[in-house]
Amino acid sequence: MCSIAYSAEDYSVEPSSIEKSIKEGTFVEDSIKMTNNRQSPIIIKHSLSRKLNNIISLDQDRMVIDPGSTKELKFIAYGRKIGSYDGKIDILGDISQEIPVKIDVVNYTEETADIMVMDLGLLNERVNLGDKLRYKITLQNLLSDRTYNVTLTHSINSVDEILADKDRTFYSYTEVIPLHTSESVVRDFEIPEFMRVGEYVLKIDAQYMDLKSSLGRRFYITESFLDYLIFGVVRIRTLILAGSSILFVVLVYIGYRIKQSKKKRYKSKIDFSLLPQPGPRSGYIGKIAETDKKAYFDLDQLTTHTLIAGSTGGGKTVSAEVLVEEALLKNAAAIIFDPTAQWTGMLRKCTDKKMFSLYPKFGMKKTDARAFSGNIRQILNAREIIDIKKYMKPGEITVFAINRLEPEEADTLVANTIREVFRANLPEARELRLLIIFDEVHRLLPKFGGSGQGFIQIERAAREFRKWGVGLFLISQVLTDFIGETKANINTELQMRTRDQGDLDRIKNKYGTHMLQSLLKATTGTGMLENAAYNKGEPYFVSFRPLLHEHARLSDDELANYTKYNGIIDDLEYQIEQLSEEGIDVFELNLELKMAADKVKQGSFNMVDIYLDGLIPRMRDQWKKLGKTPKKREIKLVSEDELKKEFEKAKKAREEFEKKEGKKSQPKPEESKGDGADK
Repeated sequence: MCSIAYSAEDYSVEPSSIEKSIKEGTFVEDSIKMTNNRQSPIIIKHSLSRKLNNIISLDQDRMVIDPGSTKELKFIAYGRKIGSYDGKIDILGDISQEIPVKIDVVNYTEETADIMVMDLGLLNERVNLGDKLRYKITLQNLLSDRTYNVTLTHSINSVDEILADKDRTFYSYTEVIPLHTSESVVRDFEIPEFMRVGEYVLKIDAQYMDLKSSLGRRFYITESFLDYLIFGVVRIRTLILAGSSILFVVLVYIGYRIKQSKKKRYKSKIDFSLLPQPGPRSGYIGKIAETDKKAYFDLDQLTTHTLIAGSTGGGKTVSAEVLVEEALLKNAAAIIFDPTAQWTGMLRKCTDKKMFSLYPKFGMKKTDARAFSGNIRQILNAREIIDIKKYMKPGEITVFAINRLEPEEADTLVANTIREVFRANLPEARELRLLIIFDEVHRLLPKFGGSGQGFIQIERAAREFRKWGVGLFLISQVLTDFIGETKANINTELQMRTRDQGDLDRIKNKYGTHMLQSLLKATTGTGMLENAAYNKGEPYFVSFRPLLHEHARLSDDELANYTKYNGIIDDLEYQIEQLSEEGIDVFELNLELKMAADKVKQGSFNMVDIYLDGLIPRMRDQWKKLGKTPKKREIKLVSEDELKKEFEKAKKAREEFEKKEGKKSQPKPEESKGDGADK
C-alpha cells in the first residue's frame, strides 16, 4: 500500500492529546474526530502502544474518510488498576500523527471517603452461556452515627454495543440495602442462551443521601466446548456421550483381557528413589510405564547429549518433542534441523482431539495446550552460515527446514553447524542453554548418501559442547547407527519400539530376554530410557505424556509464508544496518521491524502486511533523501577449505582423545554391521 503525504491543511484530528482521570473499576467513553478536507478519500489505520493495550479498547483499526466528511474513532478507557499509564495512539496511512495519551486510574474512595466505600469483585471473570455470573458487592458506611439506605442498580452491557452507541442492557436489577456499618452481598445472573460470546461490562450504580457512585468490571462470555456443533449438526456433548458408551464397552473388554493376563508388559527393575524428582530444573515427561507415578527428567542432563531411536509409528518423534517442550519451558533455546517439516507444528497450539483424549490420563487439561515461540527458516545451501547466538533466545525454537538438501549434503550441514558453535565463543554454563537437534541422523551414513565424516564431527561436539550448556539431540530409526565415540560420549539413550534386528540383539545381549520382550510389547509412546545417573544405570520404561503443541506439520502455504516474510524482514534488517552506517536515526524503523518479525513468529501474516505497508515506504523515502540505493543482502557461505580444516580438527581431536583414554581406533562408519533404518 503506497501512502500519500498529506499536509496539515488537508485534514484535522481532534483532540491532539488525551488526558483522563478514571476511578478504579469504572470506565469512560470518548472519541477522536478526524476530518478530511481533501477532494479524495483518506485511508488510515490506528494502533495502540503496548502500555495502553489493556487500558483502552478501540472500536476499529482501519477507517476510510470520504472527501469533506468527519468520522469518529470511538474508544473506551478502563480503570483496571490504580496507576498512571502513558502511551500513544498512532494514526498511520494517508495521515501520520501521534496522539499522546495519559490515563490516571485513581482510588475510587477519594470522592466518597467521607460517606461510603463500595467495592465490586467478580467471582468468575469467564462464564459460559447458560451458566451464572457471580459477583460480590461490599459496602462500608463511614458515618459512625447514621444509618441510610443505598439503592443499587445492577446492569450488564456489551462492550461492542457501548462502542457502537447502542443503548441495550441485557440485565437490569434494582435493590435497596439499609447500610448500618458494612454489608456484603453476593448476586448472580444466569447468562441466557441468546447472548453472544464476547466482552461485557457489569456496572453497579449506587444512590445514597443525594449522592451517586458507580463501579464497573469487565467479564467474558464464552461457549462451552461441549456445546460446539460438529458440521453444524451434532453437539460434542452428544458425541462424547456416544463415545463414552463405546469407550465403556472397550474398557470392559480391555479389563477382561488384562485380568486374563498373568504377566506385566514391562519387566524392568525400578528403584523409584533413584529416579529424577520434581524440581526447578526438571521436566514432567509422562509416567513410569504401568504405574501412576509421574516421570521426570533433569533437563541439565541433556547437556551430556541424547540418542532417540525407534521404528516409524513407535513414538520417537513425540518423545523427542516432549523433552524439547520441557526444555523450552525452562527457558532453554532449541534449534532443529528438520528434513520433513514435522517439527514446524511446535509453533501452533495443540488442537488434535486424539491427543486431547490422552490429557486426563497424565493429569493434564485442555487449557494446558500451548504454542511455542519461534520461527521457521528454509536452508537451500548446506554451507549457509548460521549465527548460533542469534537463535539462542530463551524459550524459543528455530526450525531449519532442510528437505530441499540432497542426502550427501547432510555431512556438510552437520560440519557447518558444529563449526559455528565452536566459533560462537559461548560462555561456560552449568545449565542447559541450547539444544541442537538433528533428525534422521542416519542420513550421515554412506549407505544413505552420506560420507560418514559427519559422525566424526558429532564426536568432537559431544566431547566439548557440554561446557557451554549446549546439548546434542540425535534422532534416528536405529541405535546401531550411533557407533564409536559418538555413542560413548552420549549419556542418555531412549529406545522406542523397533523392528531392527541389530537393536533387538543388542538389547537382548546387554539386558536379557525379559527387557527384549518388554520392548517388543511396548505401546506407541512408551520407550526404554537409560541414563547412568538414574536407577543405578539400569533402563526403565516411560510412557510419554501427550504434546502441548500441534503434532501435525504446518501446511505448505504456511511454510511458504514463513520463507517469504523472513526473507523480506532479513532484507529490511540489512537495509536498516546500512542506513545506520549512513548516520540515519533508525530507532523507530528497528522498532517497527521488530514488531513485524514478532508477528511472523506468531504466524500472523496479515498483521505483518500491515506493518510492512507502513515500514517499506518510509525506508524508500530515507534512501531517496540520501540519493542512494541500498546494497542487496547476500547469504554468507562457509568455504569448502574451511570445512576441510574443521574435519581435520575433528579427526585430530578424536586421535588425541583415543590416545588419552588408551583406546583402539573405532571402526569406520561404513564398517558398522547394523541393518540401518528402514529404506
